[in-house]
Amino acid sequence: MKKIVKTFMVSATLVAALLVAVAAQAKDATLTGATGTVESLGKGGTWQKVSVNKSVKVGSTLRTGSTAGSLASFRLPNVDALVVLNEATTLTLSEASSKTVSGQKVSDTTLSLAAGRVTGKVSGLSGASSFVVKTPAKNVVVKGQNAEFSVSADGAVTVTRGVVDVGVGTEMVTVSTGQTLAANATEPAAAQPGEQASIATQVAYGSRTTTPDAFSSAEGEEIGERGVTNPSFNDLYLEEGYQDQVEEGTRTSVNPLTGANAPEPMTPWAPVS
Repeated sequence: MKKIVKTFMVSATLVAALLVAVAAQAKDATLTGATGTVESLGKGGTWQKVSVNKSVKVGSTLRTGSTAGSLASFRLPNVDALVVLNEATTLTLSEASSKTVSGQKVSDTTLSLAAGRVTGKVSGLSGASSFVVKTPAKNVVVKGQNAEFSVSADGAVTVTRGVVDVGVGTEMVTVSTGQTLAANATEPAAAQPGEQASIATQVAYGSRTTTPDAFSSAEGEEIGERGVTNPSFNDLYLEEGYQDQVEEGTRTSVNPLTGANAPEPMTPWAPVS
């Protein structure tokens, strides 16, 4: 009798484990933005161009062109997360699954960054959920309910919201809001304004819902094919490049998608409504 009970208990445990495994289903992400050259690694090892609204299946590898402004953004279905690939970036969606444990949704996401830099925005992670960016140098673990950050393939990390843990050797280093961890550093330091502006503008780029052909500013001036403006600085995206009027009488060249050349902290850019 004891043997039968024991066998039944083992079988019940296996069935429960199987049910959990079945519940953990991988789901496709969606490519929400593509500027410049964006490709996906297809069967046979050939790179194929991809366009907006295409599914990004688990296991897919994306890469962007080396030209400045070649960007790609996608949203994950298993968690409220946005990921933006900078130029010359190669990224694999290694895992994107979710399951229900004791009535709570638990998501597991793993991104493998082989080259370049990604910007991420993650919201609503439950305590048991995981969101990890793996690089050849380090693993970056996102923590808490809300986080905005960038991760480079060399292991450099900058955080503008929330907290991430970065594996440095056998230790985990915590990088918090307004901090950066250089590629070869073991302790975080204060992030530079340009770094923080880069993350804010990348998130704004990826969060836009449309990419119109043209918009007009309040003064009736055509802004350009991207239709991006920052009312706080009277910024305009012009067809010949990016310009930012930081203060009256001072105009410098600024790329709002990377924050490059920004002399002062920039507020996030957003599509014109």
